[in-house]
Amino acid sequence: MTITFRVEDGRSILPPSPAVITPDQLASLRDLLAEQSLRLGFAMLLPVHGLTGDPWFELDARVCHLSLAVVSKCFDHAPSVIAILDEAQFLGRRVRVAQTERAGDITMRLSLNPDAAPEIALANAQALALLDGLGIDRQVAGMVTMTELRQRLTTPRIRRRLDAEPQMVNCVETLTTMAALKPTEGEYLLAWI
Repeated sequence: MTITFRVEDGRSILPPSPAVITPDQLASLRDLLAEQSLRLGFAMLLPVHGLTGDPWFELDARVCHLSLAVVSKCFDHAPSVIAILDEAQFLGRRVRVAQTERAGDITMRLSLNPDAAPEIALANAQALALLDGLGIDRQVAGMVTMTELRQRLTTPRIRRRLDAEPQMVNCVETLTTMAALKPTEGEYLLAWI
């Protein structure tokens, strides 16, 4: 099992309704994002759970670096998809594509994750050790505000404890990057599950 640490924006906006997409449209999106990933030099399709073709899967797509017209072409410019893509680009978020049951619909909705935020996926034991190092209760799921994370990362006692563990170096660097992200309004959260 793994635990993934990610940034969420925590805003309770009323998102557009999820859109149902076809497997062919998903394949078209995957092709576009693979091509653009090579051009831009970073991953634009990020697995959350499972892979396409599995009985259930979830993935995040980074759409903020592409024009709305180019991405919506993958979906035949469906108004329900355009509403989601437009909101994602306006808020600087990813879109979440998921199939939650075998032979069920594939849906697209607004993700809670900011577009450019990094993630950390760790084995349970290492994730719990990271939480211990940060002085956060050992839970397999939870969240803290970025203000609290910044405070913990700059507390000398906590920082010495984290720096003493060589396997935590990359995690601390990524957490520092996450903590430096600033939303236009409100506050980001560090969430893990």
